Amino acid sequence: MSTPKKKPKKGTPKTRRKAKKKGIPRGTGIKIALALALLVAIVVGAGLLMQRYLPPAPGTAPAVDRAKAPVTAQKTPPPPKPLKVAPPPPKAAAPVKPPVYEIYPAKEQADRPRTPIRPDVPVSGRPRVAIIIDDIGYDRGLARKFMAFKVPLTFSVLPDSPFGDTLVKEIKANGLELMLHQPMEPQEYPSVNPGPGALLSSMTADELIAQLERNLDRLPGVRGVNNHMGSQLTTESSRMYQVFSVIKKRNLYFIDSRSTADTICRPSAHMFQVPFAERDIFLDHFQEAAFIRKQFRLLAKEARKHGQAVAIAHPHRLTVKIFKEMLPELQKQVQLVPASEIVHIIG
Repeated sequence: MSTPKKKPKKGTPKTRRKAKKKGIPRGTGIKIALALALLVAIVVGAGLLMQRYLPPAPGTAPAVDRAKAPVTAQKTPPPPKPLKVAPPPPKAAAPVKPPVYEIYPAKEQADRPRTPIRPDVPVSGRPRVAIIIDDIGYDRGLARKFMAFKVPLTFSVLPDSPFGDTLVKEIKANGLELMLHQPMEPQEYPSVNPGPGALLSSMTADELIAQLERNLDRLPGVRGVNNHMGSQLTTESSRMYQVFSVIKKRNLYFIDSRSTADTICRPSAHMFQVPFAERDIFLDHFQEAAFIRKQFRLLAKEARKHGQAVAIAHPHRLTVKIFKEMLPELQKQVQLVPASEIVHIIG
């Protein structure tokens, strides 16, 4: 009895060798890989051609070839505008402080013994009166109120005053007479300052004359000069000779404000033959309504007595008010004239 042959087990070397002989031929994998690569290349190339030559589908943005697209510089956003801040309100201009208007004599000299400058002044008819408004240049409003009276007042302007140039033009435009109100050293100096452009005892002759010349040059059309303060300088003969030499050269007149009883302006005017007059009445050296009214009546009395008179007033509100009130009464008694019609050369 023969024994059956055993079947070989799967997976033995013989079986594996037989399987190799029946598998995929060599080189087939490489061909497949090459075929796949070629297929991918064809697909990609076709896609690129479609993007380039076929129109985009509706609703889609066309593809941009970044290599060929123009490069535009990106605009930097403008810097934010600065916030507008309202400027601070302008500072109010400091009020212009007027100078000390005058230092009046301790004793008024209205009743002083008086020798008329020109004895032959007629007293028949209405006597003549010149009213000088001193200290012009620091208050435009009050100066204009005096101009508005439309009577021949004479305006005496302080040198280097803040509104002097403007008011000089207005005075001339109104046909009114212009004087230089020349500051001069008072006895109270230096505790009392006469103001810009002053003539002082300490000046040399050249300095004093040059200062007076400068002050006069600032007032085109000036007709005369009167002193502002000057209770010291008007008592010094050498100084007044220098002053009158300039006034004579310029063919001006001089009116002595008589800030002291010791003034030598009159003999100086006589020596230089300069047209001259003196102040008779201060109208408002006390700012009281009753006093100013009294001074207006005293002015008319003085004019009737001597045929003419010179009064000085100042730019004060009360003075303007009483002036308006008393003007009709005064004009019934006297003829108002510019200062140039009162002055005379002393014989």
